[in-house]
Amino acid sequence: MEAFLSQIPTVAILLLAVIALTLILLWIVIMQSVRTSRLRKSINRIMTGTGGANLEEGLHKLLDQVEEMKKQHSDQQFAINRLSQRMAAQCGKVAIIRYNAFGDVGSDLSFSLAVTDDAGNGVVITSIFGREESRVYAKPLEQGTSTYHLSEEEQAAIKKAMTSTAGI
Repeated sequence: MEAFLSQIPTVAILLLAVIALTLILLWIVIMQSVRTSRLRKSINRIMTGTGGANLEEGLHKLLDQVEEMKKQHSDQQFAINRLSQRMAAQCGKVAIIRYNAFGDVGSDLSFSLAVTDDAGNGVVITSIFGREESRVYAKPLEQGTSTYHLSEEEQAAIKKAMTSTAGI
């Protein structure tokens, strides 16, 4: 019995060591369980929408969608470029100069109206108002000039139209 009693401290130390080792292993198992749970949540997020298919098939579908979006973007860019070219050719720059063509008629009833596109092509319309009669002239424009003689007012209207960014 004395031999057994002399071994109690050694048994107690071994028992404490086993308990400590068990607690450490329990802590490691809990940490691994938490990590596994996080990994499962991450995998579930990745696999959402694949209908149980493997990840490779999901990535192929995603790449196909990206290619389709690139094609749509290219088509839309082409349409935007074409519309931009058409808009530049539209006669969207407009300016009007009102003036008194004759000294005896007041109120600036005569005018020159220039309508051009971005390249200066278009028309200038002039109305000269007099006491006895009124006349209207239209002159074609190419690059801001005309083959017909342009009055000072017509030239001023053309210049104003070509330098304006808005309408009248």
